[in-house]
Amino acid sequence: MVYKEEPVSKQAPAPWKRQLLAGSLLGVVLTALAGCAYWNLWDGDPAVSLPDSSKWVVLPMRSFVSRDDITVEGMQLCTMRQCGYDATIERFTVTGRDAAIWEKALTEPRQLAALVGKPYPKSVLPKPEVSAEPFTAGKWTGIELAMTGGKKAHHFNSFVVGERNKNGTTFIVVIAAHEDIARKLVLEATQ
Repeated sequence: MVYKEEPVSKQAPAPWKRQLLAGSLLGVVLTALAGCAYWNLWDGDPAVSLPDSSKWVVLPMRSFVSRDDITVEGMQLCTMRQCGYDATIERFTVTGRDAAIWEKALTEPRQLAALVGKPYPKSVLPKPEVSAEPFTAGKWTGIELAMTGGKKAHHFNSFVVGERNKNGTTFIVVIAAHEDIARKLVLEATQ
């Protein structure tokens, strides 16, 4: 067998090709590092610790909140198939002036009910029925909200409670179709 030597131009890639390859690899590495730095935006945490927490799905809500004065600690969802009921729980902290605005809104349940129950201007649906009452669970204060409306007259119950702390005010929102489930969940969440 006769060994035939390749020309130098075919033995190694051209310098511009090596630079392109190195630049591409550097771009991939930097993209991976940036992805790691922002992973906490897409990786969700549980809102609260619940006895049957393995059935709850953790949602990555941090990536959808763009306000600096709101920090989402977590959001969880459980469906009829997993838990026997549909419910969601969210926990977030509001800082600055907005914390006081949120706290004040929870001390005025009638005004909040009127705001929530206000129909869209061009809506053909009937005005929803909304009721709101003060609610307290330990150091957490807020409201119990019930609403029925929409095309099929769906009903849901919600508890929104807040507790002032050194970082601002932390809020827990529980939404479920049945009042007893929503109440049970908010009481567990505020323990």
